[in-house]
Amino acid sequence: MPRHFRLLPLVLSWCLVSAWGAQPASPSAAAQAPCMRHLVVRNLDGKALTLTPGEFAKLPRATVRDKLPHSDQDAVYEGVLLHEVLRAAGVQFENPADPTKSLAAMRTAYVLVEAADGYQVVFSIAEFLPRLGGRQVLLANRVNGEPLSAKAAPYQVIVPGTDAYERWIRQVTRILVQPGTSSAFAPPPGPASVPPAAPASAPPAAPATKETPGGVYLVGTGPGDPGLISVKAAQLLRQADVVFCYSWMKDEIAGFVQPGVVQIASPLLMGGQYCGAKPADFEGELRDRVVRTNEELAQLQQRVKELVAAGKTVVFADNGDPLLFSPWAWLPQYLAECRPTVIPGISSFNAANAALQQGVAGLGSLIISSGTELGNADADRRLRGTLVVFTQRAKLDELLPRLQAQYAADTPIAIVCDASYPAERVIRGTLGTIRDLLGGEKLPQLYLVYVGDGLAAPPCCR
Repeated sequence: MPRHFRLLPLVLSWCLVSAWGAQPASPSAAAQAPCMRHLVVRNLDGKALTLTPGEFAKLPRATVRDKLPHSDQDAVYEGVLLHEVLRAAGVQFENPADPTKSLAAMRTAYVLVEAADGYQVVFSIAEFLPRLGGRQVLLANRVNGEPLSAKAAPYQVIVPGTDAYERWIRQVTRILVQPGTSSAFAPPPGPASVPPAAPASAPPAAPATKETPGGVYLVGTGPGDPGLISVKAAQLLRQADVVFCYSWMKDEIAGFVQPGVVQIASPLLMGGQYCGAKPADFEGELRDRVVRTNEELAQLQQRVKELVAAGKTVVFADNGDPLLFSPWAWLPQYLAECRPTVIPGISSFNAANAALQQGVAGLGSLIISSGTELGNADADRRLRGTLVVFTQRAKLDELLPRLQAQYAADTPIAIVCDASYPAERVIRGTLGTIRDLLGGEKLPQLYLVYVGDGLAAPPCCR
């Protein structure tokens, strides 16, 4: 189950990165929304910091005045300067022995900023570091006193004083400090070196062997806590020749995979809603989306067949369990020819149950829903079991009025936020009180909703 499941927008630019070099199609306006609210920042040592919106808000705040993109309208952007975000992740720009000079590694390092759909923009250190005369490059989360729109949230880079808006990257989810490579210039000519010959008695090196033969694997990596990944899933990730995943997974599996094996899948394939659909059944932008989705699907199918034919191990990685409200749930059907093996994982449902610290099926009935099915009330407007709603598609503002219309006001409800993450918490109440308990608080992107009498505390604990 993915922690979040949204169709992602396409932002056109010179620095777009997508699987196999194909450009994903632009979704309709209704489908545009941020993929995630957590920001991952990785320093030059490879250590990653994950910032929640609350943690981001605690960093030194700054404002930048500029125009709204492609407009003459003035705007005030609020957020954190890019160099302050990097400092929070442990990036050290200055030489401790002489703060007026840069560390040697920083002279050639660069910063790669990535959006939820894989779009990338590169910045040199000098572009944004004040000591070197850089601009006040801002990572904004508000504009004109309001949160960013769904097209730009959770974060947008603002580069003041320039109308090169392709660099004002939206929906930022990752910032990576990358080391400079060795010189791209050819070395000066010199005498050719001849490798020493192997001793005649030395046997040829044995080819490397794998514990797992080539094939296709759909792997669940757990709800977020890396300690909850299964041994088998971790083993397959380590042995994989190619790992396909969606953009938010890159950092979460980085510690399990070999360098260079991860490929970002097109967001058009997410959920498989239009995979195999007939364009003639749709109109306008949606028809175009179906056409491009099927093109992406055909490329993926061909690519995977070639890899399997070459004896490669191909892994499709997903959070949670790969067949429970998963963006890869369609894969066994459309790659059936490759006979994929499914490796189950711990779902966020399991992690949320652990956060609740109680059994949720004690009254014998458990409904797991995406929000379309809300169960059935009895004559007393009671839900005698438990309803669990995964909120990728249905949020609390949409769910609560429907639940209140169907069930009694004293029906227990629990909201589990960020299950298995350090920020995990549980908010308990009833359908009649939960809105007051929340006040004006905005829930994080990652939460599950539990409703029903199955949540009531047992007699021994009342």
